Amino acid sequence: MKILTPILAVYFLVLFPTIHIAFSGNRFVYEFWHILYFFLVLAGTLSFKRISLQRLGFNKNNIRKSLAIGALLGALPVVAVIVLDSVVVGTGLSQSELFAGADRRAPDEMGFNVSFAGNIFATLIVPFVDQVFAIGLIVNNLFTKGNTTGRVIVSGGLLYPLLHFKPSIGNLFLGMLSAGLLKATGSIIVPILAHIGFATAEVLIVFNYPRLISVLVFFV
Repeated sequence: MKILTPILAVYFLVLFPTIHIAFSGNRFVYEFWHILYFFLVLAGTLSFKRISLQRLGFNKNNIRKSLAIGALLGALPVVAVIVLDSVVVGTGLSQSELFAGADRRAPDEMGFNVSFAGNIFATLIVPFVDQVFAIGLIVNNLFTKGNTTGRVIVSGGLLYPLLHFKPSIGNLFLGMLSAGLLKATGSIIVPILAHIGFATAEVLIVFNYPRLISVLVFFV
């Protein structure tokens, strides 16, 4: 799609340097400018009919199946957090030096919004907009057609951290998982719900299970 070239050019060549030069002191703008841009691009392209919902991965077929798969995958990281914390406590590892001082970690000092509205935004709005833009618009229209599942997964895994300027194992994994789910199911609903699950698990770790930060620090 030709429209993707100017969208990505403005994002990388104009907005990225501008935000980091002019708004580096504004925490909200610095942290969420890309989500605002993603939203505006999606709203604009849909409004002017430059792209359809189907091209974004909103497949009308097997919606119930997509919702079921996505809900299951979204629940897995939440359940995993609870189980992992139980294992840490049950085995006595919570008393080791690795987890020393975990309960004294303050979410606001780690850069997390402590308000209810902020957490809703981070666990619902951000994953939805993020997945529809990065996976539904970019990956779906650049890589899925004519490529094998393996190539789509690798491409999504590499592109996702690049779009967020955060090269981490967590972003690499989320990008690969999201691209693979879109390729396998043909629906953006599945990766959206999976992303919501991971975002919810992150909030649970920070606010309810801070000791797990010591274990999962390399994945964020």
